[in-house]
Amino acid sequence: MKNIELILNVYKCFFDGDLEGWAKFHTDDFELKQSGDFPHSGTFIGPIVAIEESFSKIPLTLPNLSIEPISFFESGNVVLVHALMTAENFRAETMHMFTINDGLVSKFQSFDDTAAIAQSVKTR
Repeated sequence: MKNIELILNVYKCFFDGDLEGWAKFHTDDFELKQSGDFPHSGTFIGPIVAIEESFSKIPLTLPNLSIEPISFFESGNVVLVHALMTAENFRAETMHMFTINDGLVSKFQSFDDTAAIAQSVKTR
């Protein structure tokens, strides 16, 4: 599977709610870095920890979150995804960085518009 195809599968599993399938696309020592100072923010090691400690808390900050990829950029084992994020009372562009090793995602880092997220939380 090519790197961008892998990332498309990761997004599909995430938004289909198939977190078991999502986890299978990641290394055991997967590192998730979510920007900001929100309940879902921080650095999380392992796909299960990411699901339990970050993903489960996203609805507290970004109810009805949706991410629509705009474009993909690939350099070596890194895929960058420029995307549109929408949620209740929120709309902003973001950049996601995935590092891929041996056909699995080993790292993810979000570069979200944390000021826009904070504003949407205040106005809800």
